[in-house]
Amino acid sequence: FHPVPQAVVSTQSTGNEVGEELLAELDGIIASRASAPTQAVYELKWEGKTVSITHDEIKIQLAQLQDNIKLAKDVGTNQEKGLELLDEVVGGCRDVVQIVRRAEKLESADTLTDYFNYLRITSTIERFLLMAQQVSDKLKGVVETRPGTKMARPEDLVRLYDIILQNYADLKGIVSIEKEGEFYRSIDVNTMFYRALRCFYIAECHLGQSNWLNAIVLYDKCNEHVSETLASTSDKEMIGELNALSKQIYSQRCSAHASAFLHSQLQEEEMTDISPADKNRILSNCLDQFRLVSSAADLPTIATLPPDFQTTPCKPTFFDISLNQIEFPDLSTRVEKEGALSGLSRWIWGR
Repeated sequence: FHPVPQAVVSTQSTGNEVGEELLAELDGIIASRASAPTQAVYELKWEGKTVSITHDEIKIQLAQLQDNIKLAKDVGTNQEKGLELLDEVVGGCRDVVQIVRRAEKLESADTLTDYFNYLRITSTIERFLLMAQQVSDKLKGVVETRPGTKMARPEDLVRLYDIILQNYADLKGIVSIEKEGEFYRSIDVNTMFYRALRCFYIAECHLGQSNWLNAIVLYDKCNEHVSETLASTSDKEMIGELNALSKQIYSQRCSAHASAFLHSQLQEEEMTDISPADKNRILSNCLDQFRLVSSAADLPTIATLPPDFQTTPCKPTFFDISLNQIEFPDLSTRVEKEGALSGLSRWIWGR
């Protein structure tokens, strides 16, 4: 047993109070540091333009946005954290644009608005690319689908790449971006690249639905997009991805072609030709059978003209049955005696 020092005993009774005071002091320092501008004037350089920012709130928001963008690039495999940070960047850019619009006598307000819209759109693209990577990993089996979550499908990637392409189209609409600059040309290259990916996953959708011919046509179109992109880019990373995509297209196209050929063979086995004996069959007697007709001479008989003779009773059956119940009148009194017949009557009646 070791006795506890008196100083420690005394501080234990007031430890909670001291901790709360320290936390409050730290919060105050952080808040004052965040609210205090680091420079009197912040110079923003973008697209060959230099903009001086003196508005304190805009400078603080810009510093936070840049920090979040940097953290989002350094998250590594923690994609969920990256999505959260990019969501904050997108929301922060919208808030800063509203601040710029409300600010009075702000220099280069249009350029600042374009810059923050640029940050918002590029961050949105990065966010959807992370989501597309998650879906792609699930499709390839790299990441297991957790129980209770939605299964990944190629249709999900098609929708994500549609949104990415729309954002690139919006990015080209920003006025402050130089039309002859390197960044503007990279927008066109990225558009072609993601258009090829979108076309590939549309083909995958048709392949999954057994639309073999449509899938083959889309794989050929995807090859055209890949060739156009390879001719327009010098980015080694993109070239590597395009080469891998080209190999995947070739593999999937061969699979679709083989499946289409096998399906056509099965159909030919099921479709039997019309035999000569079946040509004279009445169509109404074989409606439940499918026959492959190769020419007009193989068409089945619709009806025979003139129709065949059929036996028909001369009178209904119930008259024959009732005939036995009919009592005819006695006509014996009207019959002449045989001796009374004249010679002419004999000749007429054959008697």
